[in-house]
Amino acid sequence: MRNKPKLSARLKGRAADLAADLLALSLRFGGKNTYRDVVNALWERQPIFSDADIHLDVPSYRAADPAERPLIERIFAFYKRAKQGERDVDPIFLPAGGWKKVVEAAFGNLIKGYETDDIQPFHYFLANFGNWEVPTGIEESSEHWKAKESARKRHYLEQIEMAQLIHWWQTYESLGRDLSVLTTPRHGNFTGIRVNGHVILPNSVFSDFYARQLAGFLHGQPDPIVAELGGGYGRLCYFLTREIPTMHYVGFDLPEGLCYAAYYLMSAFPDKKFLLYGEADWQQVSFKDYDFVLLPAYEIGKQPNDSIDLFLNENSLGAMSPAACAMFVKEICRTSLRFWHRNHEVRRNPFEDGKPSLVNAEYPVPMDRFRLLVRDHDISRIVGHDRSRIKNDMVWYYYERA
Repeated sequence: MRNKPKLSARLKGRAADLAADLLALSLRFGGKNTYRDVVNALWERQPIFSDADIHLDVPSYRAADPAERPLIERIFAFYKRAKQGERDVDPIFLPAGGWKKVVEAAFGNLIKGYETDDIQPFHYFLANFGNWEVPTGIEESSEHWKAKESARKRHYLEQIEMAQLIHWWQTYESLGRDLSVLTTPRHGNFTGIRVNGHVILPNSVFSDFYARQLAGFLHGQPDPIVAELGGGYGRLCYFLTREIPTMHYVGFDLPEGLCYAAYYLMSAFPDKKFLLYGEADWQQVSFKDYDFVLLPAYEIGKQPNDSIDLFLNENSLGAMSPAACAMFVKEICRTSLRFWHRNHEVRRNPFEDGKPSLVNAEYPVPMDRFRLLVRDHDISRIVGHDRSRIKNDMVWYYYERA
């Protein structure tokens, strides 16, 4: 027979039920949004979840380091070549929708440097791109700036979201490793959250998870060629190199995205061999002669058939126009033996022409040539939250050649 809860526990439960009933009754008069907003506000005020030492770390902007000038000059020359090549490409390769607004709002220093041939604002942005107050679509820095100014938001970020995320990782995913494996170089002056002395980006927890998964898909490949479309500054790539040190990485992206990827990865791996667009005719060299190759996305059509062992995409296919998404998926399937992506299952992004983005089921993956081996929900939309996240719209798919 199940033991009854103690009287004090039953009384507390009844008191909580009564308080919730009274609050819910009054909130219903304000409508659904009022009810939801108050519940969210209460959630942010719950007591501390963890006894770990967790603190938001938002450094001040730093001046451009003159010692980086040779590196910056190389990236600046690369950016100018990529932008010049962009003038004549099909508009399908240009940013659209919400991402176009991000480029215009956040990357003004890069664009200004190109238009005025002034390397100073270009360098300053790269030195601080991981700490930018304007949303960049790269990391959570703009949210960290908001949390820095609000004790309530900071408490929620530190003691609710991050504490539970770290608890999940230590319990289920650490596999005997300590928190140091979640740290990354802070090139770009990244914000982060300091956990027991280790500065960690929340998304690094998931990059560690997915990198180990992806490495398993490539088990037995001695020096695979891994390509990525829209890889940001290279966070997933960085963690994947830990799992597969001999891999060769090919990054396709907008010229702006390639700039901070080049800055971050070349700073993190100073002894590795890089090929930046325009430094050599990349069609005449072997990717295996380089550790990292960074190319504008408009070059993807020149990629040979069946030349990539694994092609990756996180989130960006679902942020493209339908035509752009379909084109990139076809190119990925033409060039790669394996394809892993994580994008929207249901929710669509609107575009100015009225045509919404495609969802996963509409991606033109040729099923006569590929087998869908795994489909699963994105763990990053579930972990770190006590409340049910049944509306998780991000799902990842893994395909192999049939």
